[in-house]
Amino acid sequence: MHLTRRPAVSLAAAAVAAALLLAGCGGGDDGDSKGDKIEGADDAGQKSSPGPEKSESGSEKKEPDFRTSDIKLPDDLKMVFDWEQPSNAEKAAALDGAADYMRAMNHGSVKQDPKDPVLARHVVPLQTAEEAAVKKVKADVKDGLSVTGTERFSHAKIGDVVNKKLVEVSFCMDQRKFFSKEIKTGRVHRTQPSESDFMRLSLVMQKPEKSQQVWKARTFVFKGEGRKKCEG
Repeated sequence: MHLTRRPAVSLAAAAVAAALLLAGCGGGDDGDSKGDKIEGADDAGQKSSPGPEKSESGSEKKEPDFRTSDIKLPDDLKMVFDWEQPSNAEKAAALDGAADYMRAMNHGSVKQDPKDPVLARHVVPLQTAEEAAVKKVKADVKDGLSVTGTERFSHAKIGDVVNKKLVEVSFCMDQRKFFSKEIKTGRVHRTQPSESDFMRLSLVMQKPEKSQQVWKARTFVFKGEGRKKCEG
């Protein structure tokens, strides 16, 4: 049986391609991003969220989530965020923005639109987070694919606010139940479980100029694959 690649694989490839593209053209909106590596941030390790909450009986609660988003996705697509809201308001907003960036990327694939206004609202223009998301959506459009199933996020780590506007957020993605789906036929491309079902990503989130605006994803870094990075 022919098995196509998962969306995660194309996402990782898009992130690498975007980083190389911007490195080659000196991308950035202010000329001093230098890849947006936040000095002193080691995998955003200042604060780590716990795994799924457990009840008093020791069993996991069903489908924990970070919050309800205003980004509308199809009923056959579920994104579950197994992390808790930080007590620090700015860190909470940054993590909130990171969740919506991932939602917006899937929204672009569902809408088959690399210029999806929802996606554009959640990225800093001309930075690697935008480039990675757009390349991933373009690949789905080219292949006539959308996404379906359940995508889970966990093990969030949040760095300190740097220069009063940047926060590094890293987290794990579990895509064992997340698949590509053909737009024309509705056929789901199911794959066998593998180590590549688990990814660790890092985003640098940028604070908005106005309080009513959202934190936007600026830098996207693929940290690697593997169950060991995302369990325990």
